[in-house]
Amino acid sequence: MELSAPAKVNLYLKVLFKRPDGYHEIETLFERVSIFDKLSVEFSKGSSRITCDNDDVPTDKGSLMMRVIEAFNARTGVLRDFRVHIEKHIPIAAGLGGGSSDAAALLLAINKISGSPLGGNDVFEIASRLGSDIPFFLGGSSFAFGRGRGEILEEIDVKARISHILITPPFPVSTKDVYGKVSLSGKAPLGLTKGGAVDKIFAAFLQDKDTEELAKNLRNDLQDITLRDFPILEKVFFELKKRGALGVLLSGSGPTVFGIFKPAQADKAREELLKVFPEKDNWKVFQVVTV
Repeated sequence: MELSAPAKVNLYLKVLFKRPDGYHEIETLFERVSIFDKLSVEFSKGSSRITCDNDDVPTDKGSLMMRVIEAFNARTGVLRDFRVHIEKHIPIAAGLGGGSSDAAALLLAINKISGSPLGGNDVFEIASRLGSDIPFFLGGSSFAFGRGRGEILEEIDVKARISHILITPPFPVSTKDVYGKVSLSGKAPLGLTKGGAVDKIFAAFLQDKDTEELAKNLRNDLQDITLRDFPILEKVFFELKKRGALGVLLSGSGPTVFGIFKPAQADKAREELLKVFPEKDNWKVFQVVTV
């Protein structure tokens, strides 16, 4: 099989409290966007093997992709070996969910080429155990509201397309490290982003498909932490707003920052931003839409 694995951004991310299991309870609004990793998956006559055209992607026995295969075999009770190659386009450790998307695509692929021995509930259980964002990429909706660790999903049946410019700086950010700096007491967020409400976002987005109103209500409770650690991102915010972004937000734990644009303005804005954040310095500037 050959398949594509899309990236995601979080249009809304509210941290509620730290759970007994060490994770944080969140509310988030996911959106799939048009950056894709490419995967090829086939049976292997020897042991399973993962390869990637980017050496920074883990492919060894303890890697996420290998754990997907191991979990699939454990659940089916049959030892199957696979050869997997990843053509990487989604930046790594960038808040865009590339690793989770690849894992979801692999899980769906190996189940399909194996004759679909697992039903949807089994696939979901494997995905949610391996990573909080993986379940979102199993579904077919462009948007979903996530609770729990992000794995309890309510898919949103809406066909709106949002135009974005994403800017990824030349350094990764650890999601674990960012969440480790969240300051919470009991169930009350302390010092987190104020304003914005998910019901406002739903009303603007679902009823009116009002991109401008959506842009006004963007929220990410992790944003201040990442900006404090990486103040260069303030310049990214400034430059996106300067080029006409309706709203600007950090995606997930970052460091990718995205702006929502009117489609007619996006082309020119990207051309100008490429001059400020050049590829020769390992910045990435993407023009994307909802998929």
